[in-house]
Amino acid sequence: MALKYLALLVLCVVKVNCMALKGPPLTRYDPCGLGVIHFDRLMTNYWQSVLHLGLYKNLLEVEIEIYFEKKVTIFGVSHNSSVLSLGEHGFRIQPRGPVPQQFKFYMILEGLGENEPDVPTVTKFTLNNVTLCSADIKKNQTVESLDVTKKDEKHHKHICGRRSLDHTELVSVRTEAKAGDWPWHVAIFIKDLASNTMSYYCGGNIISKTAIVTAGHCVIKDGQRVTADRIVVVAGTNNHKEVGQIGRQSLPVKEVVLHPNYDGQATSDVAILKVDRFKYTAYVQPICVWGPVYDKQNLIGRHATVVGFGHDVDNNPSDVLRAAYIMVQNDTTCVDYSPSIYKDLLNEFTFCAGYGPTSGNNPRNGDSGGGLVVPVMQLDHKVSWFLRGVLSKCGVAPGHTECDPRYYVVYTDVGPHYGWIYHHSGLVFGTNVLSDHA
Repeated sequence: MALKYLALLVLCVVKVNCMALKGPPLTRYDPCGLGVIHFDRLMTNYWQSVLHLGLYKNLLEVEIEIYFEKKVTIFGVSHNSSVLSLGEHGFRIQPRGPVPQQFKFYMILEGLGENEPDVPTVTKFTLNNVTLCSADIKKNQTVESLDVTKKDEKHHKHICGRRSLDHTELVSVRTEAKAGDWPWHVAIFIKDLASNTMSYYCGGNIISKTAIVTAGHCVIKDGQRVTADRIVVVAGTNNHKEVGQIGRQSLPVKEVVLHPNYDGQATSDVAILKVDRFKYTAYVQPICVWGPVYDKQNLIGRHATVVGFGHDVDNNPSDVLRAAYIMVQNDTTCVDYSPSIYKDLLNEFTFCAGYGPTSGNNPRNGDSGGGLVVPVMQLDHKVSWFLRGVLSKCGVAPGHTECDPRYYVVYTDVGPHYGWIYHHSGLVFGTNVLSDHA
């Protein structure tokens, strides 16, 4: 039976105008939003489970117990592991030998009815007899639980980089996003003075109830600084033209703060937009800001996620939010590919990312200002999302003016600007897990 199933598994300066995505959607399931385990759908009913045991230091042995809501068959377990059925949709799994950094197994959902979701919903997960996911734990993972303000405190304290449980556990990338999947991403609109109409211009990232981080060039239009009264920010939506979406919040910008060192290049291509006040909901949440300590070398080779409303794969304007995985590259990889583009853009304050010239999986025009975000496991074993880069520049082919997905993308690293961002965003300096919002 196992062998039968296993055989089945055989950018230019960014202007304003999206994500070029090729291939089928990728669906990922993170039970309870844990950092140690996730499931990737390989095809309908077939999933791969990946356990990141290397996230825990000094593990001498591992015993995993996992229970599913539906009947499943496990096969293709790595590291010559033992698998014991525990009856009602449960299994005990023990890797043999030294504890591996990463551990995998494959599974198929059995006996699904017509139109029944094929998600391998986990009802309980324990690691070395410590329960990390259960029905009770899920029950307590509410949007309200992210507000950790104590009675009589003057500042609103909120856990950043977290989402409502539905959007934490099940997310698809390389496809259209659902409202609430990336609740910190916003659409930035600028009023055209000639026509007096608002049009989409850039993306941005909510970091507090009153502040959005975007690219510095996103507050420059036609060579001039854009004043706050011309800018509107739309949050909580996966289609910025659908004004009736339940989570949508539209706020006028009160103040624009452009980084004083911005000179048109990527080094300090960052700005803060200040608004009156967002209401945190299942659709609108803040992302954590990476810093103040940063080391670009530790970022190289890491997979991250980028989100945007920009042009589609055919380079047509799009109103729909899309997400994609991307990998951070060594500077030399990008410089060797096109020295004339990347040599002057990359330094200790910037980095480049992409899967290379054959992937066609990259941001496009209109994704400017959006974030490169990375998941980090916290002390509660769950993942918090951190803003690490702001999309600044992309490559363009000779003779063209639009961003080309075959080129790598350059991001402004927010780590070196952590203090400046906190100072101008209404944040009280503290840990990145608990962001204090004025």
